[in-house]
Amino acid sequence: MGFKDNLKEKLHNSLTQDELLLLPRGFQTLGKVMILKLQPKLLEKRKIIADTCLEILPKIKSVYLNLGKVKGKFRQPEKIEYLAGENNPIVEHTEHGIRYIFDITKIMFSKGNLNERKYLATLVKDGEIIVDMFAGIGYFSLPIAKHSSVEKIYSIELNPDAYEFLVKNIKLNHFEEKIVPIHGDCRNEVVRLSETGLRTDRVIMGVFPAPKDYIKEALLLVKDSGTIFHYEGVVEKENYRQLFDEFNEIAERQNHQCKLLSKRFVKSYGPNLYHVTLDIKVKKS
Repeated sequence: MGFKDNLKEKLHNSLTQDELLLLPRGFQTLGKVMILKLQPKLLEKRKIIADTCLEILPKIKSVYLNLGKVKGKFRQPEKIEYLAGENNPIVEHTEHGIRYIFDITKIMFSKGNLNERKYLATLVKDGEIIVDMFAGIGYFSLPIAKHSSVEKIYSIELNPDAYEFLVKNIKLNHFEEKIVPIHGDCRNEVVRLSETGLRTDRVIMGVFPAPKDYIKEALLLVKDSGTIFHYEGVVEKENYRQLFDEFNEIAERQNHQCKLLSKRFVKSYGPNLYHVTLDIKVKKS
């Protein structure tokens, strides 16, 4: 029996027939925490729904309600409300052998990006040096450290909450020798790194909206032999090339040549909108 059918059966005496039809088909789990999204007409019944979820799924220890969207400069959850079970928003979530610890009320964790986090690590060659801009809690840095023979990853994050968990996750997974956490604005920090003489094999620019305003500074990290950039954005599926043209235009003004190696549609982001990642090889002209 599916989750929704199970809920309907347990709640048939507590909800009206119309309310039963509005029950969610699924949920997000992070560690032992369930995060529900409910239709507005069900919000008055959210407590009994949450208690029933705990009854159905004994491995779940807490139920929270997502009442908003991801918003703001730091891409934080708008409103996560505690409903039932243990009231502890600090979760430990395991994915691809990586342990992530974070606060679900402060940190966004998209399970829709799971395959991209795994795939990116497979592209990394032995001995590479990488700069991970907008590193968050280590979404890309940690899998790369785990599943490749990378030399060093410089992981830059401005959000103090995310940076705190980035440092904790590096220690939790014993990657202190591979990952260097840096707290600061990516634009300033890549300039500082370039001034030390650092040139990288790969630069990750994984943030929304597409970080167009950071391209010029990131180009300072390009090696003579070329550097691969992973550049993300949200586009209409047939217009992904516009994202490359945006990057290429800025690079050309800085006397760099670009070649689009590949593209990946990571997930749907809305009606005819897709989260896309471009792999771009950049060399100095």
